[in-house]
Amino acid sequence: MSAITRARTVFERLSRAAALIGLYVLFATTLLVSADVILRKIFGIAFVGSDELGGYALALATSWALSYAFFEGSHIRVNVVHMTLRPRAKAWLDVLAVLVTVALVGTLAWQAWVLAFDSWTFDAVSNTPLRVPLWIPQFIFLAGVLLFLISAVIVLIESLGLTLQGKYAQTITLIEENEPSREYTL
Repeated sequence: MSAITRARTVFERLSRAAALIGLYVLFATTLLVSADVILRKIFGIAFVGSDELGGYALALATSWALSYAFFEGSHIRVNVVHMTLRPRAKAWLDVLAVLVTVALVGTLAWQAWVLAFDSWTFDAVSNTPLRVPLWIPQFIFLAGVLLFLISAVIVLIESLGLTLQGKYAQTITLIEENEPSREYTL
């Protein structure tokens, strides 16, 4: 097993763990919001900031699940042209798709970094009673985006290496969705 394949395996495991953490955070948020609604309805007592914390939890869970979804082939892709191509063309199109993913996620990571760093530099806080320092949820969001970016770069390097070696079937298997392919006819 090559070093890049081992790195991919490590990041697949890390991505799964991050997605599970995001799931647990969302579950805890549902408990908090449910308790808030029930207490408000029955006793007239409300938790301050449960809606704000819910928004942060959603951002965390989303960004931390991006890499896992990438490894599982769960991101939306349009296969109209892809499914009609020969293996060599499919492999190169897959490499191009991962390259575009790296470029887009790299841009997102850069912008998330700028936003979080500015919030930290200027001591920006939320405009709510909780007064949460905004850099905290922003850096947590950035961590998920960086996990996705590093994962995509690893897959790009591995898939490019496989394609350059003429291992088109392995490239396609690496990048395509992990469930059985469904082809639709018109």
